[in-house]
Amino acid sequence: MSINYSTLVLKKGLDKENLKDLISKFSTNIIVEFEDFNDFNLFHENSFNSYVNLKNKSIVILSDKHSNSDKYKFSFSPTIQEAKDIIQIEEIEREID
Repeated sequence: MSINYSTLVLKKGLDKENLKDLISKFSTNIIVEFEDFNDFNLFHENSFNSYVNLKNKSIVILSDKHSNSDKYKFSFSPTIQEAKDIIQIEEIEREID
């Protein structure tokens, strides 16, 4: 199975409107890497949850600081390989449902 995803690196201090515009252009699964993970906030959480709901795709954020939780519709992963694995598993789950 081929994994369909895009990689997005969020620059430090990216404002909310630019993030909204940037994310709206995607229609694939996304692996997100923050230039500075301290920028991660409630706006990002809401934007990523909304993307997952609207596009029925996965978002995986590269981070070893956070763990997955039911409050997130997206996932965290410490490595790119694990992020790809998460996307593949979620794609299979969507096919089954």
